[in-house]
Amino acid sequence: MPFLAGWNKTKAWFIHLLHLDESTHSIALGAAIGVFIAMTPTIGFQMLLIFFVASVFRANRVAGVPMAWITNPATIIPVYSFNLLVGITVTGGPDAMIQEFEHALGGIVDKDLPWWDLVKHWWDVVMEVAVPMWVGSVIVGAVSGALAYGIMYYLIAVYRRHHRQHLALVQAAEHAAASDADAARREDVAAGDNPNGAGNADP
Repeated sequence: MPFLAGWNKTKAWFIHLLHLDESTHSIALGAAIGVFIAMTPTIGFQMLLIFFVASVFRANRVAGVPMAWITNPATIIPVYSFNLLVGITVTGGPDAMIQEFEHALGGIVDKDLPWWDLVKHWWDVVMEVAVPMWVGSVIVGAVSGALAYGIMYYLIAVYRRHHRQHLALVQAAEHAAASDADAARREDVAAGDNPNGAGNADP
């Protein structure tokens, strides 16, 4: 069940983000930086780049670094084919470039190479389409990063607001319960000190 394992891992990571002792902006910015760099053709160096850029902008690295998982052997063909399409649309170029790119990259992925060998072959393929690939990747990365920032900021802000409200309700309920218990205790003490109280009435 690879999908289920991946989903559980992602869910655990997101729950961890929600409880980080950092600002909502810092966490959302870290995620945005991670998504942006994950969209660039920097496979093999993405985690290091995310860590460095997040540090420079004082963003949360825990939120950013795992975003490099977006681009993996299972996703690099559809992700970067789309980026290349965007780049070709902007810079101009033959549509056949996309088919050639997919064919070259597909041959590498199908060989089930070790990760580092895949990275080396990846760069050989990317250099053939460097300009449109980079242009398209930066555009897609900027849009994706902006969306990631907005979505992450909203989700964390909503969660934290509801969490604060829940804590306030719990504290209010605990305070009310403590007040009721204290009032009942005082009534018991007052009844015991009163000789005419119900507990001291003549039979």
